[in-house]
Amino acid sequence: MINLLIAGYHGYGNCGDEATLMAMTTNIKEMAPDVNITAISHIPELTKTEYNINSIQRFNAIEVMRAIVKSDIILSGGGTLIQNGTSTRSLLYYLSIIKIAKLFKKKVMLYSNGIGPVNGKLNRRLVKMVVDNVDLITLREEFSKTDLLDMGVKKPKIYVTADAAFTLRSVSDEKARNFLIKEKIPLDKDIIGVSVRNWSKAKYGDKYIKEIANACDNMVKQGKTILFIPMEQPKDIEVSKRVMYEMKQDSYILQELYKPDEILGIIGQMKLILGMRLHTLLFSASKKVPMIGLIYDPKIEYYLNVLNMPNGGDIRTGDIDAKRLTAQMEGMFMGLERYEDILDEKIDILLDKARQNEILLCRELEQIRNYKKIN
Repeated sequence: MINLLIAGYHGYGNCGDEATLMAMTTNIKEMAPDVNITAISHIPELTKTEYNINSIQRFNAIEVMRAIVKSDIILSGGGTLIQNGTSTRSLLYYLSIIKIAKLFKKKVMLYSNGIGPVNGKLNRRLVKMVVDNVDLITLREEFSKTDLLDMGVKKPKIYVTADAAFTLRSVSDEKARNFLIKEKIPLDKDIIGVSVRNWSKAKYGDKYIKEIANACDNMVKQGKTILFIPMEQPKDIEVSKRVMYEMKQDSYILQELYKPDEILGIIGQMKLILGMRLHTLLFSASKKVPMIGLIYDPKIEYYLNVLNMPNGGDIRTGDIDAKRLTAQMEGMFMGLERYEDILDEKIDILLDKARQNEILLCRELEQIRNYKKIN
């Protein structure tokens, strides 16, 4: 039996991070049934139940230390863990897990990671000192590799793959439609799924909220249904309701808490997605639903370029306008098939890249098996 520990931002209700964990655990169980999985989580009881794995409390230092010592390999990821955009404490937390693991001579793999921002010379040196000693790195963006190289990380092999969530399988269309019926979402009109998040660094403050609201109003007047899809609860519910409050037309919001594969299925029922959250856009791509992205972070811009999908505005600079956004949505509805064809071509490439994460992990697991046979 191989003991594998996953360190990530789990148990906080973030659908993107949970989608990555769901995809990782499902894939590992299928390709390596001899692996015993443990995940670090904010709410370990929930993580155990949701994914049928072991889980420990992320702030219980003794439990985390024991899990590291017991493990044969530690996966850091997925998601953007090596960053201090949220806080330096978060960066130090994930670096400390890697550092402790290497002190105990454990294999460490950065799995489908995003990198940055890492601000401050000292923090960048710390990343170099710690991450340069891991065994393998897979990254979901080219710019993440560039940033690691700029920090001086050169020893481990670095592969640019794609987000592990691309391998997630959704619930059936029938089940997804039933969720919408239960939520009393009308199915007789085209539905535009909208995913927004709070962004305190937005230029001009809440201007983006009002512009999105006005654009959504314009689409309702044209016979479309607006459905807000919270990707992190309760944070996204609050900001979604702020947009709804600014709207003059009726709109809807998902009330229940759904699992990642259920959200993926629901997004598959949309005709168009307008999204800030990365995994809303990735789910949209997986289901071949055309999208317009709203940029607040380089990762959004990166994947819009990869997917060849339009940018609806930049929250960071305040470059967002209701009239332009409305025109973009109108234009996409006039050529949905063309955008669907683009996604049909792109998603196969991205799925192959995402599966590289699993293939490379399999090689590490095989090395562990061989070592255990000899010793």
